[in-house]
Amino acid sequence: MRFSVIVVNYHSWPLTLACVASLRATGREDAEVLVVDNDTEGVPELLPPDVHLVRSGENLGLTKAWNRAIPETTGDLVVLLNPDAVVEGDFFERVEAFFEAEPRAGVAGPRILDAEGELQLSARKEISLLSGLLGRTSLLTRLFPKSPLVRAQFPALGDPSRPTEVDWVSGACMVVRRETLRGISPLDERFFLYFEDADLCRRARGAGWQVFYLPDVEVLHQTGGSSRSKPRAIWLLHKSAFLYHRKHGPHGPMNAYSAAVLLGLAARALLKLAASETGRILKSW
Repeated sequence: MRFSVIVVNYHSWPLTLACVASLRATGREDAEVLVVDNDTEGVPELLPPDVHLVRSGENLGLTKAWNRAIPETTGDLVVLLNPDAVVEGDFFERVEAFFEAEPRAGVAGPRILDAEGELQLSARKEISLLSGLLGRTSLLTRLFPKSPLVRAQFPALGDPSRPTEVDWVSGACMVVRRETLRGISPLDERFFLYFEDADLCRRARGAGWQVFYLPDVEVLHQTGGSSRSKPRAIWLLHKSAFLYHRKHGPHGPMNAYSAAVLLGLAARALLKLAASETGRILKSW
């Protein structure tokens, strides 16, 4: 079995079924598909019989679901795929060719487009103070997309003609070599949602593997399609960001720098929550 695909479902069965359908439409017979169901609701009868279903009975979060599923897969390449993502017909062939040509590639992520066909900045440089200001959807990034600082943070804005080595790629779709997973598993389950991709890629790089962005492999991603509660998503995003900082940044007791990071993330979260609530109120009028 060459490929194993893991899809984690949570209140998103219509999206999950579309995702699985896109995988089966590739015609790739040596790609096994495993769905981890973090719902407590019933399973649609439309799920193909050859899809391996793991019922968790609770919302395990993303990383814990991955840890549960990975040992049940057999592929040389493991695809961690969001349920709100759809792959192209040549997805497996292009990914396989890349990994065969790059023996030190441990993780790779495709070019990701949103529902409107716009490029998502899914490949990143390592997180820093600068990346805190130039987030993927921040005002500065949107206003100055051609700035050298922005382009340096987001390799997806660079040369679209060849694979590019990067620091981390989006968990919306990550392909990880089995050998790489053996060296870094189990994945850190403290990352319930968000930054689990950055942590996985950093651990892979720390183990001597390379991480690549593949601009010639496309995946469509309906951003946030599997997330019901925007306030909770905002909270989890900023909580995970601080956990990542504490894990990979300065160690030991809380220092002034970490306190400043915490305050900055808290302020950013409050602004995001306020904007979300304002938008909700305006829509209800």
